[in-house]
Amino acid sequence: MNPVTKHRLIQDIFFSLQTSHSAKEMVNILSGYGVTNDSIADYTQIEIKKLLATASDEILLLIADDLRIDTTDYVIQKQAKGKTTTKATKKFLKKVFISHSAKDKEVVTSFIQILEVIGINPENIFCTSLEGYGTTLGSNFIEEIETRLDEDVLVFFMLSDNFYKSPMCLIEMGAAWAKTKSQISVAITPFELGKMEGVFKHFQGIQIDSEYHYDLLKETLEAKFNLEPKRPLVWTPKRNIFLNIIKQQLKE
Repeated sequence: MNPVTKHRLIQDIFFSLQTSHSAKEMVNILSGYGVTNDSIADYTQIEIKKLLATASDEILLLIADDLRIDTTDYVIQKQAKGKTTTKATKKFLKKVFISHSAKDKEVVTSFIQILEVIGINPENIFCTSLEGYGTTLGSNFIEEIETRLDEDVLVFFMLSDNFYKSPMCLIEMGAAWAKTKSQISVAITPFELGKMEGVFKHFQGIQIDSEYHYDLLKETLEAKFNLEPKRPLVWTPKRNIFLNIIKQQLKE
């Protein structure tokens, strides 16, 4: 695995682990795979990633499999004896599907604007309740959702009490679970990641009003969609603008 590919896999593993585990728990989990370093006293985000970097490719792939991370793009494809070993071509995601309750429309709109700041093309974002992002006039709602989920898509589940009470959201959740490989849960405060139920416990997740989580999300989307990284001086001010809007919307 080349350094760039390994960095992307480490990022995916870290993002998945931090969703439901403290730093200490993450270190304990890694030690179970033989990934340890007794000389490290303070396990910060940077130190944990450095620790993951010491693991072999095989161990990283094993951890990823256990976390239900799709490792297809990371596995080295070995050919017949006597032939050159090649690597699978990296397949990047292309589109985003956002599943949410119509009652959370306002805050979801602000979240989409952050995705666009990161670099996701608006034309590649499908969100049923928002004009310009939903189904076309005259289309069959259910059929179009199923068609979208057949594509190379990343699904965001915007979790809230409203989401769990919505039959349509639960239908979308079932379809996404069956048809897609990449899902991220977004907990809409006051709903918290720790309250995730059912299959959502297995998805990577962020809190919608967490600055730290948006930085992790940015790195993850840049890797999954092959986006040009936004420089801190460009990203940080725009992130803060929409993050402040989201925090205000949550208070209303």
